[in-house]
Amino acid sequence: MAEVEKKEFADEEVEDILNMHASRDQISVTEVRELIRENPLLVAGLVFAMGLLVGVSLGSGRRK
Repeated sequence: MAEVEKKEFADEEVEDILNMHASRDQISVTEVRELIRENPLLVAGLVFAMGLLVGVSLGSGRRK
């Protein structure tokens, strides 16, 4: 087995890594629910299109 190189991090770097969190620009759950209430057909179309893309990608990988 290959030997794994261990890295030492400064205390400040470890603290920065542990304190990472999602940015404020991300959409919240309540905003998603509101979007679904306002545009249910749009959301259904997006989910359907995503399902097709996943299905096609899985199907083409299976044939090989």
